[in-house]
Amino acid sequence: MKEVHNRPEVKKRHSVASTECQNRLDVKAKKSVTAKEVMNRPEVKERCRIAFNKPDVSARKSVALKISWSVPEVRERRLLSMSRPEVKEKFRVSIIETTNKPEFKERQSAITKEAMNRPDVKERHRIIMKEAMNRPDVKERHRAAAKEAQNRPEVRANRSIMLKEVMNRPEVKARRVIISKDIMNRPEVKEKRRETIVGGFWYGSITYNEQKQYCECWNSDLWKRIDIAQGYKSILSGKTKENNGDHALSRHHVYWQEKACCVWDEDVKGYYAMINIGTNGKPDMYKHYINGSPNKFVLLTREEHGMIAGNKKLGTNKLTWIKVLEDLIETKLNGKCYYTKEEYAELSLNGRFTGEGRKVGHGKLTDEQIDIVKKATGFEPNINLF
Repeated sequence: MKEVHNRPEVKKRHSVASTECQNRLDVKAKKSVTAKEVMNRPEVKERCRIAFNKPDVSARKSVALKISWSVPEVRERRLLSMSRPEVKEKFRVSIIETTNKPEFKERQSAITKEAMNRPDVKERHRIIMKEAMNRPDVKERHRAAAKEAQNRPEVRANRSIMLKEVMNRPEVKARRVIISKDIMNRPEVKEKRRETIVGGFWYGSITYNEQKQYCECWNSDLWKRIDIAQGYKSILSGKTKENNGDHALSRHHVYWQEKACCVWDEDVKGYYAMINIGTNGKPDMYKHYINGSPNKFVLLTREEHGMIAGNKKLGTNKLTWIKVLEDLIETKLNGKCYYTKEEYAELSLNGRFTGEGRKVGHGKLTDEQIDIVKKATGFEPNINLF
């Protein structure tokens, strides 16, 4: 039998028969099923993994793959096979499964870190990123994504938490102290602070421990005498604490000087106040001479207190409201916006003070004043409230 099998004609017949057998569909299907069963055995998988991971085997496989791809007909067959939808889907699923493996992720992370530490890779990456970030479409996408993210509550909450954590770090606090000192030592900043203290700005802008420095006489005793004299009502609208969100009405210094009662500027013409009719960034100081006592105070709601700083769109400023409030003190309060200590003691001793304050006169606003209040607040002052 051995001699028979070694004859050329017998070998040829065996080769032809084997090729025909290999090309039969049923034989191919059986071989495929058998191969899958074998390859799914754990011991076979482990042997294949060990064999494929040998350096010489990996190198031979790489060389063989390059050679096979260099053959035109092989390349054509493989490209044609990879263009089939089922092959594409299998390849996509395989890629996803591979990339989701922890060991693959760890390996890729190590490779990326190693590559990014190389100077040539860093430079190429920097150039590519710079070119990409300068493209209009990329800029627009980044802008849209940032805007969309800012409107999401979870992003805002996370940013707030992260910012608080960063600001509480000792090194960040130390850097902020250094930066603050550098800013405060700049000549232009020093000059602005000197102007604020000495050069005519209202005294309330002088701060200490982030709080306005008021006159020593500005205390609860004076506040009580102001409240009682004005009947616990806003001078503009007649609103009370209940109409102010249950908050006490603001006691406003008509001339915006928190050192009133103790410190005042005067010259030969009398008392005056430097009023900023511009903005904090671009101040425009106006020297306003005061008629009568410079100690004038009024009660206002929170909205009214913000309103009297002025409104550029309405053409009003602090000086506009100073004149309105001066007129209201004369017409509605008969020129008396607070009781002196002696007046308050006399009213209490004689039994005339009941704790409800006094009746305030029915002074009248001018048409111009009414128009300003209506535009700024949306309501028309009702004199019957006084």
